[in-house]
Amino acid sequence: MAFTLKGKLGIPDSRYAAELDKRVAEARFAPDLEAEYDEFFLSERRAQLRSFNGMLLALVLAALLLSFGPGPHDHLQQARLGLISIGCAALSWVSFSRLYQEFYLAAARWASLSIAVFGSIEVAHRIAAGQGEALAWLAAYSIGLFFMTGLRFGAAVQASLALALSFTAALIWDRVPGIQVVHSVGIIAVILLIVGTAYFHQALRVRKGFLERGLIADLAARDGLTGLKNRRAFDEHLIRAWQQGLRDRKTISVMFIDVDCFKKFNDRYGHKAGDIALQRIAGVVHSVAKRALDLAARYGGEELAVILYDVPREAAAPLAEAMRNAVMNLGIEHLDSVVPLNLVTISIGIGIVRPTLARSPDGAVQLADEALYAAKRNGRNRIEIFESEYDALSTGTFRAR
Repeated sequence: MAFTLKGKLGIPDSRYAAELDKRVAEARFAPDLEAEYDEFFLSERRAQLRSFNGMLLALVLAALLLSFGPGPHDHLQQARLGLISIGCAALSWVSFSRLYQEFYLAAARWASLSIAVFGSIEVAHRIAAGQGEALAWLAAYSIGLFFMTGLRFGAAVQASLALALSFTAALIWDRVPGIQVVHSVGIIAVILLIVGTAYFHQALRVRKGFLERGLIADLAARDGLTGLKNRRAFDEHLIRAWQQGLRDRKTISVMFIDVDCFKKFNDRYGHKAGDIALQRIAGVVHSVAKRALDLAARYGGEELAVILYDVPREAAAPLAEAMRNAVMNLGIEHLDSVVPLNLVTISIGIGIVRPTLARSPDGAVQLADEALYAAKRNGRNRIEIFESEYDALSTGTFRAR
């Protein structure tokens, strides 16, 4: 089933819909979406990973303690179990630490690789010593390697290949009879093949579910008419951009775009024509917000808004001017406009601020609103930029209409 958000009305694409249209063939998304998926996946699996890694650590530590019991000691065996314990302990620690989201996937990849290699050698050694039941432990870990460790599919395949090759080499090294080598390796190979195939298809289903969930959330954050983000999404994004600006010491530009004399347009041409005009204008506005921390939204009625991250005055002005000209070039007739062009035009107010702890994002919105008011007062179909005015602005104190 294909999903798309770009139809005849020119609604901006959703990155979730774009990935769904690819049918998730490669089991990997674009970099920014892949990072979001990793965060989602790890959040969903944390309790499972803690349980599995803790249980595995307990079992390996128990085996290590038993190796120090009465009778002769196999120091190589103790060394192998010690290395496996270190890998299990590392995974357990990361899964419980504050560094979980940042480091678990990398830690799991390398720790699982070492656990698989040394674990398979240990099992091969036990089989050579006549403990054939040890094969069951390797089979169990082969299943857990895919489904319980939180590994990416590629990393799980890499670890499983290392396991199979190490197991085969260790059996041969320990001079296990050929028929037993074939039998033992065959069992593990079949298990890895079946489990790997099942895990691959499960990974595709989980990824598709993530995209569908994101698409639903994306649709809920969009304005139904224009396809731009809605007012709530604008407010939430402005807070995130503000916090990022505080950390990076970057500016935030807020643009308010108002369709000139839009009520008169609706009165003359009808609300359906007004909707189509607004959709076409929204397409122009959306083209300005191209980066991850930029956003285009319908703020309310015929008023649209754009948040631009780290865009100084000398860059914001040409963008706004290009947007104003692009709307005029749409050639939408408006015979009742006060602008002497007989075309639909827009007025743009831009507020440029540098976030500080002493101010709030509301001040940026108010500054852009004041700039838009100035653009309308000074004749419409124009741009006004307020920047230094921010220092004298009293947030929450509004001018009389």
